[in-house]
Amino acid sequence: MISLDIWETIRIRCLRNKEPRATVARELGISRNTLKKYLSSNEPPTMTSPPGRTAAMAQFEEHVDRLLRETPRITSSRIAQVIRQTIDPTFNTSERAVRNYVAARRARLVPKEAFVRLVYLAGEEVQYDFKDVVARIAGVETELHMFSARLSYSTGWFAKCYYTEDRPALFDGVVSSCVRFGGVPRDGVFDNPTTAVKRVLRGRNREIAPEYAALCGALALGMQFAAPAKGNEKGGVEGLHGLIEDTFFRPMPDFDSLAELNAALAALSEIHLEKRVDGESVRARFEREREALHPLPPRLPSTCVREPVRINKFGEATCKTNRYSVPSKFAHRDAVIEIFHDRIRIVIDTIVMAEHKRSFGKRQAVLDPVHFIELLSFKHRAVVRAEVFRQRSFSKVLRTLLDGYVEYDPMNAGKRFMRVIALLEEHSTEELEDAVEATLQRGTDDPAAIELSLRQARQPYHAAPPLHLPPGTRGSVRPAVNLASYDITELKEF
Repeated sequence: MISLDIWETIRIRCLRNKEPRATVARELGISRNTLKKYLSSNEPPTMTSPPGRTAAMAQFEEHVDRLLRETPRITSSRIAQVIRQTIDPTFNTSERAVRNYVAARRARLVPKEAFVRLVYLAGEEVQYDFKDVVARIAGVETELHMFSARLSYSTGWFAKCYYTEDRPALFDGVVSSCVRFGGVPRDGVFDNPTTAVKRVLRGRNREIAPEYAALCGALALGMQFAAPAKGNEKGGVEGLHGLIEDTFFRPMPDFDSLAELNAALAALSEIHLEKRVDGESVRARFEREREALHPLPPRLPSTCVREPVRINKFGEATCKTNRYSVPSKFAHRDAVIEIFHDRIRIVIDTIVMAEHKRSFGKRQAVLDPVHFIELLSFKHRAVVRAEVFRQRSFSKVLRTLLDGYVEYDPMNAGKRFMRVIALLEEHSTEELEDAVEATLQRGTDDPAAIELSLRQARQPYHAAPPLHLPPGTRGSVRPAVNLASYDITELKEF
């Protein structure tokens, strides 16, 4: 049987244009008898059997139906294998024919799932989810993880991207969304990720991760989890992902920093509030829902994850293969490391001893030169090869200064350089770099001169203003003395 397009072409070329039938048949790749058949009748070609049904498969209809009723998720290839093993060893129908036939029978015997349209009350539910996205950050194509929260009543939403999809990112996303909404909904619906659920039990029961339970308890947020492989139970946030991906991440966005990208996402969520749903603006519904939310707690829960850690002999704490420095005097001490989505804090005896920007690589070192001042001030020979001064993040200006000290006086280079690094305890790296460059321009690299330059930068010397004299005044005026009141005679006698 030919297609309707070929049938139409045959009729036009042969009947209207009077082209030779042999030429038309040859060019269309059909026989002359087929061409003659469709020219002799005005009826268009029709299928002689129902879609997805072939004579070879029709004889096994009873067996196919039985398999589909007993095992609705059975595949067409498995059905063909069962027929070949138990019914007809010579069965050799093509895979495509079997697949089309089984699909047609499955549609009749196993209808697709029907859904119920739900209605939500204001402040009743929020849906959470993560979505993998890609953006260009500072010129580098970066894989990000977007956390989304969508209010089921007003459809107002919040989105924020992170470098990881771990517990600190989840906790920060939940707390940040509540701050954005101005309150806490009654229930939060989420998937079953290991960041929130330790184990999925029978039915709706879950073994919840203690940290996630503590966060939700501090917010008075009810915890609800969707059934496995049932994305429709949080279809609102699933649809939101498609909206954000189409309107924001296509084409790939380009930002100088992750903070700028998140600010643009916040601006997009504000634009969404101007849309209308059922004849009413989303903003009006959002303001009404905000009034129904539970108030935020007076003190927001911490979004960090705390883990015990041992400070090694180099004064470093290791977290996820990355090393973070602490003051060297705390080496060999027990500590607690607080992991936030963007930073790391190291606490010893309830006091924060170090705070670093979080590293998302593997086996990287995040070292603060200030933490090594006390140790390297006595180990001058180790200064030149110390890792803290050789890492890429260390100041190039200060590194050049160290190289100059080594070239001029190798024996005293470490001692002189540590006098300069000690200035970081009271000044920022940028201030110290400016002072070093200014001092080098004056032709010296002496640490005392660098320190003086820093003091002058903070308390600049201002020349005294010139003395202002009235016009016409020249020099100083000697006061006139009146001697008339004195008796000159008496003075002589005396």
